[in-house]
Amino acid sequence: MKVLEGLQPKNVFEFFETITTIPHGSKHTKAISDYCVSIAKEHGLEYYQDSDNNLIIIKEASKGYEQAKTVMLQGHLDMVTEKTSDSSHNFLTDSLPIGVDGDFIFSKDTTLGADNGIAVAYMLALLTDKEHIMPRIECVFTVDEEIGLLGADSIDLSPCKASYLINLDNEEDGVFITSCAGGIRIDLSLPIERKEVFQGMSSYQVKIFGLKGGHSGQEIGKERANAAKLMGRLLFDLQQSGLLEYELSDFEGGLKDNAIPRECTAIITSNKEQAEVEQVIKGIFDIYKKEYAVSDEQIDVMVTRCEDGKAVLTPSSKMKVLFFLNQLPNGVQHMDMSIEGLVETSLNLGITSMEENVFHANFSLRSSRESRKIQLMNQLIFLVEFLGGDFTTSGDYPGWEYNPNSTLRPMMTDLWKEMFQTEAKVEAIHAGLECGLLYSKMPTLDIVSIGPTMYDIHTPQERLSISSTKKCYEFVLATLERIAKEQ
Repeated sequence: MKVLEGLQPKNVFEFFETITTIPHGSKHTKAISDYCVSIAKEHGLEYYQDSDNNLIIIKEASKGYEQAKTVMLQGHLDMVTEKTSDSSHNFLTDSLPIGVDGDFIFSKDTTLGADNGIAVAYMLALLTDKEHIMPRIECVFTVDEEIGLLGADSIDLSPCKASYLINLDNEEDGVFITSCAGGIRIDLSLPIERKEVFQGMSSYQVKIFGLKGGHSGQEIGKERANAAKLMGRLLFDLQQSGLLEYELSDFEGGLKDNAIPRECTAIITSNKEQAEVEQVIKGIFDIYKKEYAVSDEQIDVMVTRCEDGKAVLTPSSKMKVLFFLNQLPNGVQHMDMSIEGLVETSLNLGITSMEENVFHANFSLRSSRESRKIQLMNQLIFLVEFLGGDFTTSGDYPGWEYNPNSTLRPMMTDLWKEMFQTEAKVEAIHAGLECGLLYSKMPTLDIVSIGPTMYDIHTPQERLSISSTKKCYEFVLATLERIAKEQ
């Protein structure tokens, strides 16, 4: 028996469960794209698949509604591949270990990929629906959204003629997103030098863990700890305290540039016994626990003995890394003064790693104001170049500005109130959506972003509401019917 058997709407959850059996992390979307093509072929639908695995599938209007405005529906094929440290799941080969707990679908110890697999399931269900009235729909499946909106940047939309775009990459029903921030990915490289370890030195792994993490756009304003930044602070405070002399040989944290790191490890060497090393480190870390007692209450640190002998950083390289980690900006930089509670500009130190001669740091930078995005990018570049390092940028995408003359937005908010007797919220978000890039290719598009309720995306605690999935899908069907009838 399938895990989601019996859930309604049947076709949506059948497609979603199939999607969870097909590995589809970023940069590995060929199989999921080909699966969607197979559905198009099976139902005789027009489709366009490019070399990047982006896909457009077109379904013509219901008979008698050919004059209605065309609607584009859009979501992305890739998912964030995060898992707990003790999970053996292989995202390149394994089906997701999904389960149901009350109203929620989850995946044991891994991300669920409801962001944005549920959008793919919605679109496949709409494309194969033979019962409901619809205008012409153009379903756009993009790739590699999670690593810089790369598919939305490369896709050719020339086969499309939509007037409206309903983006399906929102995570709360009843909330209609009408603008979002732009962003860019920045990779910094800092040269380092090593020396041999003195005899009599013991190696210890210091691990920061238990952090909530989360999406670097949506959760960046919640004062959650960043494990890599916190490790940099710990190592600096350890250095400054004078309580423990140590050398640094390794540093690694985070898995995705757009996910706040939940764990970070460093390997240090010292001539002290483990008990003394642990006592000093835990004493410093207790201060951090108090600071994050409300926003990230489970943060902790552990010290374990590890293999000796690995070369350590020279004193100048060690101080260079500590200076870099402690001076680089991270988190919220500016709030939007015109919209209460909205972050305007932020950045997230997402991935850190240390090779033999290079220290790497990867960032996701976001802003709804282009000038501040550029200023913050230049601040990072100035810092790393001042220290003798280098940088690359990728995935630069524009923001999506609010359209005061939208006809789609009031149509949808009125319909939501009719169907559910509650007012929909119209909001802007700090997270990046593909709408800005799609709008740059088709500047007459009238755009709204919606989606069912899900929690803790980009983390192994991700879960999707079953009832909200049904509610949102019924709303999409009703929206398409209304557009068809208002030709």
